[in-house]
Order: sequence, then structure tokens, then C-alpha cells
Amino acid sequence: MSIISSLASIVSFVVGIMVLIKLFQKEGVLKGILGIICMLYTYIWGWMHAKEQNITNLMWIWTGVIVLSIIVAVVFGGAAAGSGGGDVPTPTGMLVHFFGI
Repeated sequence: MSIISSLASIVSFVVGIMVLIKLFQKEGVLKGILGIICMLYTYIWGWMHAKEQNITNLMWIWTGVIVLSIIVAVVFGGAAAGSGGGDVPTPTGMLVHFFGI
């Protein structure tokens, strides 16, 4: 699981930087800095300008990696919770911890 998550993170980072470079080139320094601070802005900007900037394939890769990361987290996170092998916080466990119920 950690190998898949690590690879997904690296691919997401690299593609995000590539889109960020396009953002800097098209919109200038101020919006580029905003893109560094908030990568969600970069992601949304990328989809809004995908055809214009010819980065549609990059955006599909970035979206696919994000979806893959979510699926891996749900599947393997659920497996860890179901096996009892890890200390995974659950809503019930949090209620007991915080409120002593």
C-alpha cells in the first residue's frame, strides 16, 4: 500500500509542478504564487484552461492519481480497521476518548 501511495504522491507532485509552470507562464507571478500556496487553485485553473494550454492529458493523469489515492486510502484504510491490526480512530472510539461515553 505504501508503495502505491508513494508513487501516486510523486506523480501528483510532478504533474502539479508542470501545471504550475503553465500557470506562471500564462497568469504571471501573483497568481503563480497563489498556485504555490493553494494547489487546489492550480488544479482548478488547469482544468479551466486545459484545452487552451494543451494540458488535457496532464489534467487527466493528475485527476486519475488523486482518485487512485482516495481508493487506496479507503481500501487499505478499511482493511486496517477491519483487521484490528492498527490503532485506527473510529467515530465511536473518538466519542469514548473525548467524552468518556
